[in-house]
Amino acid sequence: MMSWNPSVSWQIHPKFQALVAALEADIEAGRLVRGQRLPTHRALSRQLGLAASTITKAFAEATRRGLVVSEVGRGTYVLEFPETQAVQGSEIGGQLIDLGVNTVTVQPLNDMLNRVFGMLARRRSLHHLLEYHPVPGILRQRMAGAKWMGLRGLSPHPSQVLVCNGAQEALMAALATVTRPGDTVLTESLNYAGIRRFTDLFRLDVAGIPTDVHGMIPDELLKAARGRTISAILCSPTLHNPTNAVMPLARRRTLLDIAARLGTCVIENDSYGHLSGDPTPTMTALDPGRCIYICSTSKSIAPGLRIGFVRAPAELMAKLSQGVHGTSWTSPSLMGEIAALLIETGMAETFLKWHREEAIERTRLAQQVLGLATGVDADVAVPSYHVWLPLPAPWRAIDFTAQVRARGTIVSPAEYFAMDRKPAPHAVRISLGGVHDRARLIEGLEAVAYVLRSRPQAAHAAV
Repeated sequence: MMSWNPSVSWQIHPKFQALVAALEADIEAGRLVRGQRLPTHRALSRQLGLAASTITKAFAEATRRGLVVSEVGRGTYVLEFPETQAVQGSEIGGQLIDLGVNTVTVQPLNDMLNRVFGMLARRRSLHHLLEYHPVPGILRQRMAGAKWMGLRGLSPHPSQVLVCNGAQEALMAALATVTRPGDTVLTESLNYAGIRRFTDLFRLDVAGIPTDVHGMIPDELLKAARGRTISAILCSPTLHNPTNAVMPLARRRTLLDIAARLGTCVIENDSYGHLSGDPTPTMTALDPGRCIYICSTSKSIAPGLRIGFVRAPAELMAKLSQGVHGTSWTSPSLMGEIAALLIETGMAETFLKWHREEAIERTRLAQQVLGLATGVDADVAVPSYHVWLPLPAPWRAIDFTAQVRARGTIVSPAEYFAMDRKPAPHAVRISLGGVHDRARLIEGLEAVAYVLRSRPQAAHAAV
């Protein structure tokens, strides 16, 4: 399809920029779709009464911004060539609506990203960012990490901040630092699935601690610790994944007291803390000498910005650096520079503000479509990009997930997050941030609501 009738605001100057703005607006509104072929330069020149050179400049600028792709002899296409669209149009990438991956949308923030990359491009020398930089990272980026942690009530010296490839590498380095094979790590009974991979890799025993609406239950923590060598308590007190629990101050203090009695450290995973904006002091702020603090940019700025920041007691920094050095050899300097620029210029906080507002609106959409309590009060006081949905009887999570998928939507059953062999609850996590188009998100939520209203059908026949 080559027809395109742009509505151009000629108040924008120069004219080629007005045409680029019209192109971007039509892509945003869905009037132009991925893989759609645009008219030729000559055809648009006749249609709009513009010089061919103006059309050429507009398409060159649109290509630079990543709005279109062009190739001599083939033409210009919106965002991607048709064969790329065909590959992405497979079951996962196209037909299915993926509410399983917990990510965030960033397309409306594209202009700010362009400014950041423009700032980098104007530097006379970038090659040093592609050279090896020793862990724990470039000082300027460690200072940016300290500033980022300042939004969570911490004020670490940059010497206590380590830059790494996302929270996942940070968790891996923390476990490698404080554990030995055979030790036990205590964590929430449901948690980020990658933790199981780390504990298997390091040959650790992981014990899942039951939780309630306030997070990890202290009495259950003490019970699980009996007769074991506890090397770490790993927890997410703020906006726990997958349940969205936020731990109150009194319980945080209680868990820190238990950690002191056990003589162990606390690894605080605060990956969702910046998004939440929750003012409750972090466990690290309450007891900085006992805690390793981890935060990142992927859940609060952009999912592909894989930068993690670790704050730890000074005596652990050398071992933590060795842990990161053993997995990635060098600090992620180029990605770290992008994160540092966003933080230093204040753009990161603009991202945060937008994400919080967007997360609240998407949660309200989920409440409206599902017609159920989603674990967030009517005011949606704590922003989150995922919903934890306990299933009514007689649903089992495995059957529910299969039937939602049969209706074209992916959600994550509680079993994905189980840390040990104890039975998982009958619940699913629904991620709200990864689908850019809200209409598409609503379509996926309506599939979930339809299955909720239906009777279960066995997902697996007995053999």
